[in-house]
Amino acid sequence: MDFLLAYRDPLFGLLVFFGLIFIISFFSYSWSLVKFRRQKDSVEEFFKRFEYSDAFGKLPKTLEARDILKQLAQSFAKEGKYEEAITIYQQLKDQSDIQERLEILEILGDIYKKGGFLQRSKEIYEEILRYKPRSPEILEKLMVVDEKMGLMDEAMEVASILEELGSTTPKTLHLRAQHYIATGQTELLIDIYKKNSDFVRIVFEYLFHIDPDRAWRELNPKDYEAIIDILWQLPKEAAKFDHPFLRELYSAKGYIQKATTSAIFELDILLHYPKATLDFEYLCKKCKNIFPFPFTMCPQCGCVRSPQVELVLAKKGDYETGDSFQ
Repeated sequence: MDFLLAYRDPLFGLLVFFGLIFIISFFSYSWSLVKFRRQKDSVEEFFKRFEYSDAFGKLPKTLEARDILKQLAQSFAKEGKYEEAITIYQQLKDQSDIQERLEILEILGDIYKKGGFLQRSKEIYEEILRYKPRSPEILEKLMVVDEKMGLMDEAMEVASILEELGSTTPKTLHLRAQHYIATGQTELLIDIYKKNSDFVRIVFEYLFHIDPDRAWRELNPKDYEAIIDILWQLPKEAAKFDHPFLRELYSAKGYIQKATTSAIFELDILLHYPKATLDFEYLCKKCKNIFPFPFTMCPQCGCVRSPQVELVLAKKGDYETGDSFQ
């Protein structure tokens, strides 16, 4: 009878309630520890697949030394000394928690990608996604690697995931544009350009090749100068002369004689010196590197904005060799 009274005592009920909370919390905490250890062991095992020789011996692990080593590894990576950078990062992973190890893995994935080891980079990004499956940054990096490896179906799957997460980035649009070109979906390709003129090059390189008349109808005159090299290289029968810029451009090329001067220095020179011609260089608007070839994705930094076309004067006789005009 005393037991039943105690059982009905509100104080006893509270003790039972808090006891249950304690038990649940204890088991939850214990399971978190087990899960953390399993994750740590899993990442550690994954690291072992990419270990290099211990080129630097055992490195110090104090906080100050670790900061210095991180700067040294970053310097090696920028100089293209990827093996040295990877070796340091491999050692820095020791005495790191799971979050820092994933950050180091991401850096290693970036280094492998820059070094051209795309398969290793892909494996690393996929491993990180086991722990951070909704990370837009890692998903985008995996998408780019898949694209570079020619795994377009896998890249498109990743792009779809990014879009479902509400992360439609310029690189996903660039991939879409490539897919539309490969599958001949011209209307969807033009729609990308109408929404973002940064894709003028990838769209009109293709469109001028398959349908110049359609290309002229869709191309906004404000973007003529952005693809001046493409317009310059058009055959006369595909050229148009219904805009002041086009009259200057094609008068300088010799197709027509409807302009005698131009605000663009190089075109103005050509109008007065017919022995010269144009060559082109391409400036990435993000990293400011200059390349002798056109691109839709910067080879250096991966930016997908159309490059800035730089005009270079050349002698007509030397044009094939690329000698600049003096």
